[in-house]
Amino acid sequence: MKTRPIKISMTSFLDFTLMPDSQKIRKVKEIKYNEYSPGKDYWKKLRDKIVNIHATNNDFSQLDNLLHDIPVNRINNYKEAIKGYRRFLKRYKDFKWFDVQSKLWVYDNLAISVNPELGLFIDGEPYLIKLYFKETTTPAEINLTKSRAANIAFLMFDCLRDDCPEGTKMAVLNVKKGNLIVPDFNVNDQKISIQGSSVHFLAIWEQV
Repeated sequence: MKTRPIKISMTSFLDFTLMPDSQKIRKVKEIKYNEYSPGKDYWKKLRDKIVNIHATNNDFSQLDNLLHDIPVNRINNYKEAIKGYRRFLKRYKDFKWFDVQSKLWVYDNLAISVNPELGLFIDGEPYLIKLYFKETTTPAEINLTKSRAANIAFLMFDCLRDDCPEGTKMAVLNVKKGNLIVPDFNVNDQKISIQGSSVHFLAIWEQV
């Protein structure tokens, strides 16, 4: 009988890969036993609003309306994220949407959900973009390191390059800073690294 695949988010997996070995067991337990809930998704409303605006009318004045529809204890972080996103918008002149796919990156019994939020022609150049919010939440969050950005870009490239316009660049947007990052990476080296982390993850999963 075939074992049911272990499906996890790309964000959770990448958190695991960058944690010290002493914390990896705790992270796997957290992923295994804490189910996802939209109400616990800190950035869901802003993420959904950004996608909706780009996909429809590019009216970014709507972003500020979110501040009336979130818990009070999130307002300051949302303000910082919106300010950073506006910095990103000011760096470019033209944005045109293209449809974005979501797929699973599978290795052995592990299925990682690869789900970039934005497909955009920015000043005529196509980008597939993963929004990165964590640096806005608290200083203790995992920062957007070169390694993390390269892992995200590789997973999007490996799963989704055939579903994108020709020449699409795989990118990560650091929302707080308004920086669009297009990482350089060696496809084969990145694949070996991600597969190695997958083996480690599965070994822990089976024992906790």
